Amino acid sequence: MRPVIFFLFLVLISAISNAETYVVCVGIGHYADPKVSNLTKTENDAKAMAAFYKKGTANVELIIGSAATKKQILRTLASQFSRAESGDRIVFFFSGHGYPGGFCPYDMSRMEDGLTYAEVISVMKRSEAKNKFIFADACNSGSIRQNDSSSKPQPGNVMLFLSSRSRESSIESPFMANGYFTKYLLRGLRGGADENRDRKITASELFKFVSRGVVSQSGDRQHPVMWGNFDNDLVVVSYGRK
Repeated sequence: MRPVIFFLFLVLISAISNAETYVVCVGIGHYADPKVSNLTKTENDAKAMAAFYKKGTANVELIIGSAATKKQILRTLASQFSRAESGDRIVFFFSGHGYPGGFCPYDMSRMEDGLTYAEVISVMKRSEAKNKFIFADACNSGSIRQNDSSSKPQPGNVMLFLSSRSRESSIESPFMANGYFTKYLLRGLRGGADENRDRKITASELFKFVSRGVVSQSGDRQHPVMWGNFDNDLVVVSYGRK
């Protein structure tokens, strides 16, 4: 890693005025149901995101493997995000299997046991934090935008950055430490997405950077999706003063 980028990485997030950041990172590689295929990079994805945010805040919860049951995820989201005040930000990162309509917790064996997008967004909406982010490296995650779904959740002021379109897989390679989406998401947040070098990474900058990387790396097989009621200039992360 180049010295300049490493320095920016160290001062990242902690320099965001006086706002606090509350984070929950979930990664699931093996599931209780033996019929569910294993994933090899998902728990690394969650650990890497947690390590990234820990550079600037102590308010990081990491849930991986068999601990990532639906009940535990929802309980942690509620307790962690209820601590945030109006000027703060909250972040939920998930890496694991997904299905049209939600995320697959460790103990999911039926569709009814899934962690729905609506449930996650409902918890996040109850938080007083002004800025709310969901990053999801999961197959079918873009299905949250399907227009023909009568139960489609309304994200409000929650920004959702999803790894793939509704009928796409989120790809991982045995030659990489992380999934394609998480790889470029981390690069972007560490400074790679700062297109105009103003030490602030906006939603639009992050989307452009991650999308270019994922589409290229995947050979046009995977296309990230960003959705929600937010301004394109919303600052996702800042490095503070020049």
